[in-house]
Amino acid sequence: MRNQILMAAAEEMKSRGVKFTMSDLAKRLNLSKTSLYEHFSSKRELVHDIIFTATQDIRKQEKEIYDNEDLSVLEKIQALLKMSPRIFGPINSYSIYDDLCHYYPAEWEMVLNFREEQSERLTSFVIHNIHTHALRKVNVPVLKQLVSSVMDDLLSQRFLEQSNMTNADAMAAMADIIVYGLKPEDE
Repeated sequence: MRNQILMAAAEEMKSRGVKFTMSDLAKRLNLSKTSLYEHFSSKRELVHDIIFTATQDIRKQEKEIYDNEDLSVLEKIQALLKMSPRIFGPINSYSIYDDLCHYYPAEWEMVLNFREEQSERLTSFVIHNIHTHALRKVNVPVLKQLVSSVMDDLLSQRFLEQSNMTNADAMAAMADIIVYGLKPEDE
């Protein structure tokens, strides 16, 4: 039941952002709010568990990508840059990241720490592949800053609304540009 509540809460979060209520969730599940609180002591705990589950899902995906010998180095980088939690499906709500930052600072800190860990793993991967000549030499700190800054901007509610894009669309476009640059497709 706990997992069923978690999945339904993630759906509420995707459609309403973190402003969904426990009443909304209870209605979705045809349960009483009391039943929800038997499994989660608070909405904060529920949001925390959603974030934790999503980050674990992405860690698993990362490992699969890094371990996949059928992918080239560039294909791995592109796949790493455009990951989103499979367990909950793509996040299309424009406000989730902004709302987490404002209303759930501890959970937002979890997201930021996780993104920093991801960035460090990707940076190590790039450096390793520069040393093995699988990638050309680039200024790695600039690449790291570029990816970090672009991700921050792409995940903002304002950018996504103005561009009429989902988070997944924006991340895929960023990954394509960073990996393949501006070279013509026929090259």
